[in-house]
Amino acid sequence: MKVTHNEFQEALLAGLLHDIGKFYQRAGYSLQLKTQGDEYDYYEFTKKVGEGAQTKYYYQHAALTAKFFREYLPKYDSAGVLAALHHVPEKADAGRRLLAKIISLADRMSSGERSGREESEESGNPQEEPLISIFSKLRLDNIDSLKEEKEFFIPLSELNDDLSAIFPVSEKKKAFSQETGQKTYHSLWQRFISELGKLEKQDFLAQIYHLLYKYTLSMPAAVYRDKPDISLFHHLKSTAAIVASLYRLINDQRALPVDEKYIDRIFSELKEFNKDSQRSNFEHLSKADFLLVGGDISGIQEFIYEITSEKALKGLRARSLYLQLISEVLARKVLMAFELNEINMLYCGGGNFYLLLPNLSNSEEKLKSIQAEIDKILLKAHKGKLTAILSWIPVSYFDFFKDFASVWQQAGKELALKKRKKFSSLIRQGGVKDFKESVLGPYDLGGENKGCLICGEEIEKDGPDTCDLCQSFIDLAGDLNRAEILLIKPSGRSTLPEKIKNWWEVPEALGYDCRFISTDKKTFPFNRNAYLINSVDFAGRADGFVFIARKTNSSETGQPLTLEDMAGAASGIKKWGVFRADVDRLGELFQNGLGDNKTISRVSMLSTLLSLYFSARMSQIENWSEGDQVGSHLAKDVYIAYAGGDDLFLIGPWSVLIDLAGCLRNDFSEFTCGKLTISAGIFYAPGKKFPVYQAARMSGEAEDQAKNDGRNRLNVFGESMEWTCLPTIKEIVEIVTGLLQGENGKAVPRSLLSVLYNIHHEKQLKKENRIKMERVWRLHYSLKKLMGKLNDKQKQDLNKLLELILVNYEIYPYLNIATRVADYLTRN
Repeated sequence: MKVTHNEFQEALLAGLLHDIGKFYQRAGYSLQLKTQGDEYDYYEFTKKVGEGAQTKYYYQHAALTAKFFREYLPKYDSAGVLAALHHVPEKADAGRRLLAKIISLADRMSSGERSGREESEESGNPQEEPLISIFSKLRLDNIDSLKEEKEFFIPLSELNDDLSAIFPVSEKKKAFSQETGQKTYHSLWQRFISELGKLEKQDFLAQIYHLLYKYTLSMPAAVYRDKPDISLFHHLKSTAAIVASLYRLINDQRALPVDEKYIDRIFSELKEFNKDSQRSNFEHLSKADFLLVGGDISGIQEFIYEITSEKALKGLRARSLYLQLISEVLARKVLMAFELNEINMLYCGGGNFYLLLPNLSNSEEKLKSIQAEIDKILLKAHKGKLTAILSWIPVSYFDFFKDFASVWQQAGKELALKKRKKFSSLIRQGGVKDFKESVLGPYDLGGENKGCLICGEEIEKDGPDTCDLCQSFIDLAGDLNRAEILLIKPSGRSTLPEKIKNWWEVPEALGYDCRFISTDKKTFPFNRNAYLINSVDFAGRADGFVFIARKTNSSETGQPLTLEDMAGAASGIKKWGVFRADVDRLGELFQNGLGDNKTISRVSMLSTLLSLYFSARMSQIENWSEGDQVGSHLAKDVYIAYAGGDDLFLIGPWSVLIDLAGCLRNDFSEFTCGKLTISAGIFYAPGKKFPVYQAARMSGEAEDQAKNDGRNRLNVFGESMEWTCLPTIKEIVEIVTGLLQGENGKAVPRSLLSVLYNIHHEKQLKKENRIKMERVWRLHYSLKKLMGKLNDKQKQDLNKLLELILVNYEIYPYLNIATRVADYLTRN
């Protein structure tokens, strides 16, 4: 079979839209297939069962897929025929039957279904069954498996900028914004069709992909006997990725070509496998026709945080963004080498990416060549401080039907192993001597030169205080705050200039030109390869959208935040601090969390939703509503140094960080149905000019300690406490600060703090077996002594304080944290 670009695009579009008829059908539309007429010919896409009055047409959603193409995308009608035949590929014309069968097989592989399903297998009314949050289905330990499963549902809505529209709800009826699911689907369909009409002819595939992302992320792919926990978007995406990979195998120089006979044999073996799932000796199902490619940026911590001056903050967010762009560019570079696009990007975030590729006869050769090219460019650009690792493992058809999560986990392990062999491709190409010279230098200019104030690199003595590259990161920070558009387009370059002056020269040498454009989103003309930043309203303006958590300015003044600004905005003592957090047990999550349902769609969906939270949700942190959420009063002076993947790093006034941490934890817990937890660490800088990189390291150590102490904790002032302790801490702080500041009478002497510090100290001595017990009577005596000088309200507060810090004759374990916060809040 001859492969053509147009045919590949048709096959990909067919895979991406093969189930669009389900959306159409749930919106209340149907076909009259039993009588002759305009709609009768759609019956060919269905499976007819019975005769006369007993006639039934299964797979009517497939017929509606064909109708969708004819009505709304007539230019792509041939792709529509392929898409609509995905349940009955044998009806395709001889010349197109292979493609129809590939799409049909990909549909099954995406959902992990070994056998086909009849529409009669659907339970209930698909229009009234919302998507179950995949988080509510997670099982991370034996305790979870014993609990009664509590289902949460994703509201049926298009994706919005801060994810609030898709936060899980506990009741089905709350998942629909109108009286019924059908009416909600109908309203959503009308908006989808309206935006579909705005898409441009250029880069149509990229635009329809993002439109599906926006509108089908919250709807179930299917409502069968199984629980509907896979989104239609992720089913469509993974189906199209598999179609793309299989298509690229058609003309590959292989022992067994991918032809119609080959695909038929896979279908046949699937039937046998369905009858005997213990059997594994299937010739074709065992073929590793795919690769899962993982990518990882190494050296992130040092690159972002180990910078040396007070100017570091200006380019800090830009450095972390630069790493995100490098990761995106590398993923696209690999895909471009295989003539694929972002549909085959299963995940990209936090400096990592995973791609589904065809296992061509020259795939390994291609990937090794790409690795060598990456090594050369990053070594020259960053002198070994920053590296990118590629690893790949074969994937068989079996893996899609048995345990795709294990494949994902194995790819991660391979990445970890390859991290120990950084730049090893240079040894293979130039030998050990060339490798040592390339990696070890010399890099210095020599002579009496000075170091860059930010990164410490040697620069000319009489030049500026910062190197050109660091200055370009400072400029990028400004561009990022003003930009509405991110442009990522192929550059056609593959080499670096002799002297790197700008950040964008590195991604350009890796194959992509990346620029941030400041313009009016509403008047910006359509541009290929353009993505709206933090806005899903892209139709007719760009190829799609991208989320970037980029808050580095004051919400009040709009000016870039400095360490002095953040310290000055703090209540009480003028300090700034650092908050770092990430998701607990992530490896275990992918290994065991999905139970027996470890399909490619579920794994991809889980990864995407986590990444969305730390990008989209965090991008709107200053706009969260007051009350249950963070609110502008907490986030207005906070600087987002990094947010992506599964972790974040914030800098802000010390006095807001504990409350902010608690709000973030509660918000994340709500988003993940209480199934996932985060551990976090806070460090308060001792002075306004304390180096950011040291504060980052200290808060990182605090976060590690929180994990070591049992996870699902916050570490502050060197102590790890469970998140549930925060309300008690807050109550103690409010009482103590109220007494010290004289809110209800004459101010209580600061000796109250000494009393609290001393009793905590005695608790520590007891813990270390240096005394037999805390002298609790001293606490009673000291507080009673204070009471003689207080009014009734203050006495009431003091008694309440005693109740909080003394429980069952034991001192409250986190009294020190509360005391220190109250101390800081009441200092000038």
